[in-house]
Amino acid sequence: MKKSFKIAIVMTALLLVVLMGVGCASASKDYAPPREEAPGEWDTGNEWGGVEDDFQDIAPDSPQTAPLPADKVERKFIQNGSLALRSSDIDKTYESLASLTLSLGGRVISYDQEASGDIKWINMKVAVPFGKLDIFMDHTAENVTKVESKSVTSEEVTEAYYDTQTRIRSTEDLISHYRTMLAKADTVEETLMVQSRIDELTLELESHKGRLQLLDNLTRESRIDITIRMEKDPTITKPEVTWKTMKWSDVGYLMKNAVQRVGIGIVLGLQYFLVFLVYLAPLLILLAIVLLIIWLV
Repeated sequence: MKKSFKIAIVMTALLLVVLMGVGCASASKDYAPPREEAPGEWDTGNEWGGVEDDFQDIAPDSPQTAPLPADKVERKFIQNGSLALRSSDIDKTYESLASLTLSLGGRVISYDQEASGDIKWINMKVAVPFGKLDIFMDHTAENVTKVESKSVTSEEVTEAYYDTQTRIRSTEDLISHYRTMLAKADTVEETLMVQSRIDELTLELESHKGRLQLLDNLTRESRIDITIRMEKDPTITKPEVTWKTMKWSDVGYLMKNAVQRVGIGIVLGLQYFLVFLVYLAPLLILLAIVLLIIWLV
């Protein structure tokens, strides 16, 4: 009887280990990232049960747009910039930048002046015609004492621009084709199906036109975000701490940083410890079962 009891315990332990392994494998499979299906080709009407087959005699040829020669393609770029300035007179600096913008044929998009006590600063955004961004960025505005940062970003969208134009022409051709089919429809069912397809293509056409207009606007102008701060602005001045001359304010600054770093280290250590326990749990359970068997024997 005692021998049978020991065998039952051993079999139970092995069964638990197998179940744990199966559960881990199942969980790993469940959390596998879904596989995305490749997008299919655009069905132009065959899903309607042969409606288009009745109009094959009026079906247009697939629109073919010949690629433009490289020397005739106008390349399209989105170019923007940003400036952070220090000024002895932020109002005069703003007026100088606004005047420069207008002289380049641009415009002031937004202007916002804020204050906190005796501290003032200005946030503004301007737009200049494409190709004049470098002129604006290289200009030194009045009363500017320091250029804290200056950056320019450039993104080419030539392919996206002309691809959108091609999609617009192709969609317009398809809409024209389906309108011809609509005039040839013999039944109410055919009329509703063709009209539904026309509505879908119309929405798609409006989407392409909106994207093209957006690209036109972004490539027609360059926008610059500008921040103008006072020459002495304690809100962005960082204390210079040295080990030779330690003030109580410096000590407080260093202690605050030290506490933050220690806290982050403790939290990270606890997180890694919990992850380690999760990985170690199956081995601990197996060890406990073996020790229980030995103790019972």
